[in-house]
Amino acid sequence: MPRLLLPVLVLAACGGSDGATLLRGLPPCDPPTVSRQEFRHTFSGRGDPHHAANDVIVGVGQAPRVRAKLSYGAILKDLEDEDVALVAGEGACGPWITEDLRRTDDDGWVEFELPAAAEPGIRTFHAIAVGDGTRATGRIWTVAPGTRAVLFDIDGTLTTGDSELVEDLLGDGAPNLRPGAPEVARHWDELGHLVVYMTGRPYFLRGSSRRWLERHGFPPGVLFTVENHRDALPSSSRVGAFKRGRVEAMLAAGLVFDAAYGNAATDVCAYAEGGIDPVLTWITELDRGPCGTHAAPNPLPSYLEHLDALRALP
Repeated sequence: MPRLLLPVLVLAACGGSDGATLLRGLPPCDPPTVSRQEFRHTFSGRGDPHHAANDVIVGVGQAPRVRAKLSYGAILKDLEDEDVALVAGEGACGPWITEDLRRTDDDGWVEFELPAAAEPGIRTFHAIAVGDGTRATGRIWTVAPGTRAVLFDIDGTLTTGDSELVEDLLGDGAPNLRPGAPEVARHWDELGHLVVYMTGRPYFLRGSSRRWLERHGFPPGVLFTVENHRDALPSSSRVGAFKRGRVEAMLAAGLVFDAAYGNAATDVCAYAEGGIDPVLTWITELDRGPCGTHAAPNPLPSYLEHLDALRALP
């Protein structure tokens, strides 16, 4: 086991997480519907839908803002200047309430603000194009202060390399899995941690990313993808800034991270600069050094060995 184990032991032993409570026993849901009306524009809604919406994490008493991107066809034609209804559940699976009706902008985006929740819980939301009933779906996670969490990058961290993203983009087979990665994620979930998956993949791969996680037995959790194609570029000013901003927002919502996993220099810096102590960060690419004056992260040569060490903790 690499150095810097003790801080992980101390934090993990603290307990007191709402993460597992929020995640357990989510039933299959009957999706809500809305009254249909014709699209405002003749060429709207042509082709298969490729809609997406990121999950949202907020603290108790914080009003969540949700954003959805609606596009169609092989060229991802944006749904512009069309009405979208936001339907949100009082819980993870309804009862459903139509919260608002908004119109998409020139890039196919629509944004809503929902009322704050007074206690921790999960609310599922659907941003539904009223012209054809297709939708983007996400979850709002309201967390109590001090909720324990663990963070995973995907490509090169849970998969065997960043090139697996290209395979997904080209439809050239499912990304390859690092042995032991699902077991490590499930271990943290069983301890009661909220599991967060954060990837530089573009928004239109959100669905395939979620299916890949489910197929390989990863526990359910929060999923963040980039919302702008340019932000998927592997640089500190693009994907690095995206991840840093997400980390800052999650800490502000009340999450406390007991571990974070990555592979790239952008992960090392984003986690450290966002506020996660490098003592809690594990990097699968063993040559990754520190970010600036921050301490170096822990190397992670094997999830299987790492799991054995985690299980050995008191």
